[in-house]
Amino acid sequence: MTSKMIALKILDCLFVALAMTLLLAIFGFPIDMLLGMPPREFEGFFLFLLFGLLSLMHAIASSDSTP
Repeated sequence: MTSKMIALKILDCLFVALAMTLLLAIFGFPIDMLLGMPPREFEGFFLFLLFGLLSLMHAIASSDSTP
């Protein structure tokens, strides 16, 4: 397994964890009360993190691998 695949698997796991946390918050689970953030700020922050993770995964997947 190459380091590129390992990095993609780690980023994929982070993406799934953040996406599930965001979905729980949107559907009413009181995660925002645990972190002390207003709900709107919490959702915006997690959307920013999700977009960043997707951008990193795209950059790694589309980069050329050195032999």
